[in-house]
Amino acid sequence: MARKTYILDTNVLIHDPDSIFRFQENEVVIPFEALEELDKLKKRYDHIGHNARQTIRCLGALIEQGGQGDLLTMREGGTLRLDSTLLQAGGKSDAPLRLGIGSDALVDNRIIALAWLYKQRHNGNTVFVSKDINARVKALALGIKAEDYKNDKIDVSTIYSGHAKVQASPHVIDELHEAGEVQVDLLDCPDPLLENQCLLVTSARNSGALVGKSALAITKGTRLKKLDHSGATFWGIKARNKEQQFAVELLTDNSIQAVSMVGQAGTGKTLLALAVGLQKTLEEGLFSRIIVTKPVIPVGRQDIGFLPGDKEEKMLPWVQSVFDNFAPLSRNNQKMTMEYLLAADLLDIESIAHIRGRNLAKSWIIVDEAQNLSPHEIKTVLSRVGEGSKIVLTGDVYQIDSPYLDAGSNGLSYVVARLKGQPLYGHITLAKTIRSPLAAVAAELL
Repeated sequence: MARKTYILDTNVLIHDPDSIFRFQENEVVIPFEALEELDKLKKRYDHIGHNARQTIRCLGALIEQGGQGDLLTMREGGTLRLDSTLLQAGGKSDAPLRLGIGSDALVDNRIIALAWLYKQRHNGNTVFVSKDINARVKALALGIKAEDYKNDKIDVSTIYSGHAKVQASPHVIDELHEAGEVQVDLLDCPDPLLENQCLLVTSARNSGALVGKSALAITKGTRLKKLDHSGATFWGIKARNKEQQFAVELLTDNSIQAVSMVGQAGTGKTLLALAVGLQKTLEEGLFSRIIVTKPVIPVGRQDIGFLPGDKEEKMLPWVQSVFDNFAPLSRNNQKMTMEYLLAADLLDIESIAHIRGRNLAKSWIIVDEAQNLSPHEIKTVLSRVGEGSKIVLTGDVYQIDSPYLDAGSNGLSYVVARLKGQPLYGHITLAKTIRSPLAAVAAELL
């Protein structure tokens, strides 16, 4: 296979600081313009600033190990080049280079112009890699091969749903109802089952019955276990469909430390996470507090720092969508209002930017809109979960506000694909909107 040259856009380095090591034996080129952008971004105190600093440290370590040569050799067998070609005066006669030369040229244009120059040098074996679809369109318009960064990209058409429908004989289903569990190998299931996978077990109709028998269950090792809490009520909230019953089972299972719930608006993700969290924290005392956090995606370029007040007051507008679900829950206990829980330190509103370095022990953690986190950010959040804690990730992978993420590259999809089958993890996809008839129609048709 011919050796390729990959020109990396700045957003790739921000998305994954280790991206320079992901291209195996090929050549990786970091434009000088990307280094200048990293230098500006490193001053930020959010995940972007952290990733910029981490990328700069990686590059610095490679330079210290490899010396001052033009090419730096990486452990994967490839090479790294820091290129400042466009800072030189040559090449102004070529239109794509003129696009990238001059003090008023956009940084994107300068990086694309460098990719065009490499394309001429390497007879087409050059690939421009960017998370920005518009930058990729510009490159393609100039005849440059352009790709999204695919190292952590997930095929959402085959993403794990967390539940399946299988068949079993009527007497197996009877035994499941009576004994509470059966051996998994008694099921008629062509595909292998994963740990903590939720199942609708049905029997085929026969001549003497109009309908077959059925049961809801979850896999636990070599056993299939009947759901324990399918009809339970938590702070006045009860599951209204089988997917919600599966969600309740995963949330109430104390052996599972991480749960992800994916579904469109109104499917009950946040409501169930809060209801079970209140039950586990206030009624059962298994957790000392509930922590609610959410990625802050600025609207109209107004970041969290421009809002008045302390950290909790700044975060309130962003997490208000979570607390909108608190109203129906607090009706059953007028004392347990959001204000009371905050004052009693039973409820904590946290910013994703401030989670790094913390040890979140004995806490029920809810991360809402987790689809707006990158894989690197979601790893940071999960690595903060301490002893005796449980984390619930909720979101809709098709409703993403971050400009450089999509359904296949966001952190929530990444978690589902990488953690499925792990004993400490459970996932469920919710399909039915229960908020209101209008919300259901809007989610389906608009």
